[in-house]
Amino acid sequence: MMSAVTTAAVALALALPFKDRPEMKAGAAPDGAGVEEKLGERLPPELEFTDWRGRTVRFGDVASGKPTVLVLAYYRCPALCNLVLAGTARALRKTGLKMGEDYRAVTVSIDPSETPEDAAARRRGYLQAMGLSDQGEDWAFLVGQEPGIRALADAVGFRYRYDEELKVFAHSAVAMVLTPDGRVSRYWYGLDYPPRDLRLSLVEASGGRVGTTLDRVLLTCFQYDPAARRYGWVVTAIVKGGSLMVAISLAGLLAVLWRRELKGGPRK
Repeated sequence: MMSAVTTAAVALALALPFKDRPEMKAGAAPDGAGVEEKLGERLPPELEFTDWRGRTVRFGDVASGKPTVLVLAYYRCPALCNLVLAGTARALRKTGLKMGEDYRAVTVSIDPSETPEDAAARRRGYLQAMGLSDQGEDWAFLVGQEPGIRALADAVGFRYRYDEELKVFAHSAVAMVLTPDGRVSRYWYGLDYPPRDLRLSLVEASGGRVGTTLDRVLLTCFQYDPAARRYGWVVTAIVKGGSLMVAISLAGLLAVLWRRELKGGPRK
């Protein structure tokens, strides 16, 4: 029964439009929480956690070899974490990339009291809602001890605190993209991540080793804009593209005139 309830709750979170949740604003951070971006920071691969099956794993073993989407949350969270994970799942599902083949995903609980059973229940629900089997290892849901959790959170600049009065953890809504060697590549804030931008960030993090030729071409024309927190056209690329179009048009015009000259024969 618990599995069915969890799956239904996750499916509902995936289905509800985020625009109908005005209390959840992109980039909003409660007091004592926030994100200090540490782009390029290599996360400690030696940190040990426990996975959803109760096995001890090193962070570097579950978040390396492929670009990785990392989410810090907790499984008993009454609201925000479920929405962050639902937004992540929804965006990943729409990227067109294949989990396990093109990228990995890792979720680490910030609550040291949570258990592998908590992780397994949440993991099962999100994977089933995405239409994926929960038998694989491509989206790892982990729990851990306070020192390891804090070390990982500090490494990515993720600040959180426990609210004794409300009995909840205060934290930001954010997902992070890591490179195959475990370095922080991108931060995505809020609850609704644009699938195209998330796809481009995964292709970018992989150094072009995943995705299509078109993705790599797009990355020459699109550049991440930190202010807008999205990928946008590169002005220089547009200028170069415009110059190229002018050159092509001019060459075409000259070719037409040349052909007309040949058809007309030599002038008298």
